[in-house]
Amino acid sequence: MKNYFLLACLCAIILPLQAQIDANSWASVKARKQGTITMFWYESQPFVFRNSGAMSGIEYEIVEDFRKFLKSNYGTDVRVVWKEGKSFADTYEQIRTSQQSGIFGVSAFSVTPERQREVAFTRSYMSDISVLITSKNIPIVQSREEFNSVFSKLTAITIKATTYELDILRLRQDGAVNFKIEYIPSNQNILRAVEARDSAFAFIDLPVYMKLFASDPSLNVKRQNMFPVKRQGYALIFPLSSDWREPLDAYFNSTQFERELERIIANYIDLELYHFIEGLAIQSNDMVLLLTKEKEIQYAELLGKTQQIEKDARARTILTALVSVTLISLVIIAIMYRKRNQQKKEIERQRQSIELKKEQLERRNHHLVTLDEEKNNLIKILAHDLRTPINQVQGLAQIFLLSNSGLKDEDRLIIQRISDAAIRVNKMITNILDIDSVENNRVKIFMDRVSIGPLVSQVVKSFDKQAARKEISLHYHESTNAAIEGDALFLIQILENLISNAIKFSEKRKAITVSLQEVAESVLISVKDEGPGLSDDDKANLFRKFQRLSAKPTDGENSTGLGLSIVKKYVELMNGSVWCESELGKGATFIIKFRSAKDKVAMV
Repeated sequence: MKNYFLLACLCAIILPLQAQIDANSWASVKARKQGTITMFWYESQPFVFRNSGAMSGIEYEIVEDFRKFLKSNYGTDVRVVWKEGKSFADTYEQIRTSQQSGIFGVSAFSVTPERQREVAFTRSYMSDISVLITSKNIPIVQSREEFNSVFSKLTAITIKATTYELDILRLRQDGAVNFKIEYIPSNQNILRAVEARDSAFAFIDLPVYMKLFASDPSLNVKRQNMFPVKRQGYALIFPLSSDWREPLDAYFNSTQFERELERIIANYIDLELYHFIEGLAIQSNDMVLLLTKEKEIQYAELLGKTQQIEKDARARTILTALVSVTLISLVIIAIMYRKRNQQKKEIERQRQSIELKKEQLERRNHHLVTLDEEKNNLIKILAHDLRTPINQVQGLAQIFLLSNSGLKDEDRLIIQRISDAAIRVNKMITNILDIDSVENNRVKIFMDRVSIGPLVSQVVKSFDKQAARKEISLHYHESTNAAIEGDALFLIQILENLISNAIKFSEKRKAITVSLQEVAESVLISVKDEGPGLSDDDKANLFRKFQRLSAKPTDGENSTGLGLSIVKKYVELMNGSVWCESELGKGATFIIKFRSAKDKVAMV
């Protein structure tokens, strides 16, 4: 009887619990067209937090968008219950140890191999890079030996059960440096904790660091260039046994998620800063990019101080004028009253006063000059400021060639190389500014009816001399008189990029063929070369920014890795498409496709 009684008690406990678990499963919620999911969270700004009592943050808005996705795609109404954890570790444990369905964890969880064995992750929504920060008085270290010497005397600040702690422990183990570790509560800000100490360091998320740095470039911390850590990204977590993987994958791989993600992130992080971090994640070892971004932010703050500097300059001018008037007045008084002795004393006192003020002004002027030099150094990184001198170099070189017809061939070659170098630099600057304009939606396309044949012919002819310098045969074949809807200026730039690339990557005495034809109401423009061809990896990354391909320019030419990304964006802005057909060692053919205009135009 006792056994039956115990069995009945267990059933009374387990069956309602099992019913609750099944009620929150995706299968059950999907079948009933309604249900409840629970979000365990712990504050991590700007990802999830309370704002005036209401939930807010990037992850909160992602969950809300997921709820709308379930309604629109599955016809399922889901209610979201938010439960705050006691700590970051507690929030993680709630998910790791649970067997329930319909529960999730949100607190900017980093995807790590260790955690993937314990919990399930959604697709990451933002890149995850951690950087090393120190107290302001700690020097920037340049080597492992210097790191061991300096950091052995410091204290590491971290939070238990976080990737910060994991990075600190790995740093101590890999470097065999026995520094102290101080743990702080998970509700404290690591950056502020380091800022409040004289000899401390810590790892911190790059998005959090850059957000704080952008709002206050005078942070009392210093970022070290060594030991950046890149992970798979931030994501939401849920139990391994949960069956919610199906709708989560559908949402995070949907166009709705791709469309809404930037809007959500823009509510909490400057969108330009977000794009910068995502770009840095692709090449996370290049800390020069991060240093440049910090300098840009400092430059913005410096510009804010310019007005104060100008006010000081005006005050200095007024003060100088007043001193001059005073001196003149003293001379007049001396002449009128002939009180030489008194005047000498007065003049001496004024002279000493002027010298003192002059020294003060000189010190201030030196300080202003230093600030101005820093500002100028920052301005130099802005590419468009380089255009004027480069254009002048190019123009003067051409004028010199035209006005000195008797130059020796070797002198003429030197001047021509100066001109060519200026053209290449100007092209690099143009590419950088073009890609920036496209990505920031500052490009204005003026669609018009364009007779494509004459335009292509004109561009091909403009490269005759450049091709001739490498003894390359440049051919043009035209089999249609079609017109397209597009912007002639951008069409020329597209063709120039493709033909210039073909010449750049072709060996001497090769051939390049540009063809124009009409196929099934579409106009196809192809640029075919006999260069080294493209590998599968090259073709996968061909139209991305800053890509370095396995093929190299054949005559010492430069490449910014931007030209093809510009081509793709311009073509797509004009409702066209572009692709490449190539085999390694057999050259490459770039093909642009536009829809032909309905009416034909006569050949010109």
